[in-house]
Amino acid sequence: MNRLKEICRRCTDLSEKDIEVLSLTEAQLQNMADLCNADIFLDCKSIAGTAVVVAHAKPALSASAYSRDIVGQEASLEKEPAVYHALTEGMPVCDIKAFTQEDRQVRQNVCPVKNPDGKVIGVLVREKDVSEELLKEEKYETLAGFFANRSPSVRMPDISTEDLAIREVHHRVKNNLQLVASILSIQARNNKDPQVKAILKENVGRVQSIASIHDILTHSEGDMHRVSSDVLMERLTANLHSLVPAERSIDISFSGDSIMLGADTASSVALVVTELVTNALRHGYKDGEEGKVEISVCKGAQISTIIVSDDGCGFDASQQRGDSLGLSIIRATVQDKLKGKLHISSSEEGTKISFDFRTE
Repeated sequence: MNRLKEICRRCTDLSEKDIEVLSLTEAQLQNMADLCNADIFLDCKSIAGTAVVVAHAKPALSASAYSRDIVGQEASLEKEPAVYHALTEGMPVCDIKAFTQEDRQVRQNVCPVKNPDGKVIGVLVREKDVSEELLKEEKYETLAGFFANRSPSVRMPDISTEDLAIREVHHRVKNNLQLVASILSIQARNNKDPQVKAILKENVGRVQSIASIHDILTHSEGDMHRVSSDVLMERLTANLHSLVPAERSIDISFSGDSIMLGADTASSVALVVTELVTNALRHGYKDGEEGKVEISVCKGAQISTIIVSDDGCGFDASQQRGDSLGLSIIRATVQDKLKGKLHISSSEEGTKISFDFRTE
């Protein structure tokens, strides 16, 4: 009996049709492993709620990170968070640190495998062994620290005056942006056209999201060039709650990893998250409906991912309007500013949209 089919029938509640889809995927694993020059896995969610390895292909032209067969073994949440994230969220995750069953450190790219109905039935995992790379990095850091301690004459001078000037710049920019937001709010209140009111309120949210970055940097006690994603998301969710229509009860929350973001990256992230949440509030729910919008942050060694999900009515992603201002802002910011990719998944059960960017 085919090993994948035997494990799936024994350990999962997948249908025979779903298992056939996974079998077709398994047939391409070796080509993927050779193309990526890395170990490629196919994992599924077991009946017990854990992730189980159902197939594995080793690269033909380089050493595998594994010395023994691990097909049929479980992947733990603590060692492989990206696998569980992709299985649960149904969205791809890139460049996340993980540990193999043999405790070697690897970086994983994970993407969901879905059946024709759009249900996640497994995940494809690409693993690259980075144990030696990390060991070299630690040696370089130790060496750099040694020379820094021996050469006090080349240390950076006191930049407290420069910090003070930068803080003042952020303070003034924040005040100017808040003034713009106030003017837009006044125009929104005085305008009788509901459509114009909605457009003005959306632009207030956009301006406030950028002003939040400068406000955080103004009051930062440490690095004035970087923003914690936790602080940023807390500020954004507070601002976005004010956009929830009075006739709807929708909660907005965030969770996940904490990432230090440069000011430019933070501004772009704030703008994209604001647009995605605003779109969910505007199009995902009807009057009187309750719901929840969640912002999830997943930190990677080189690439990090943010997912905005809602439990609204969903939409047909293939019928998206190309001239939508919100979508145009999102695509342009992700591609041009963050140099990342946008992923959209939507059904009657809700919408999940993720974007990625380089971890600084």
